[in-house]
Amino acid sequence: MDLVLAHKIIVAGDEQPYPFLKIRNRGMVREVEEMATAGLVKAAGPEEGREVVIMEITDAGHKFAPAFSGAF
Repeated sequence: MDLVLAHKIIVAGDEQPYPFLKIRNRGMVREVEEMATAGLVKAAGPEEGREVVIMEITDAGHKFAPAFSGAF
């Protein structure tokens, strides 16, 4: 997992005015899949490998973001 990218995705999800975040970039779709497997987010998709939707940032994801924010 790319920790820098995972951190950016979590921050973007937290700053979203909507309760979800759509990701369409192929590399980022794979990253979100890894994040979901690690329990950092709950996600739906990908649909045909093109889009994944972060439905929720988990408690683990919220703990992850501040822990790594100073590292970048």
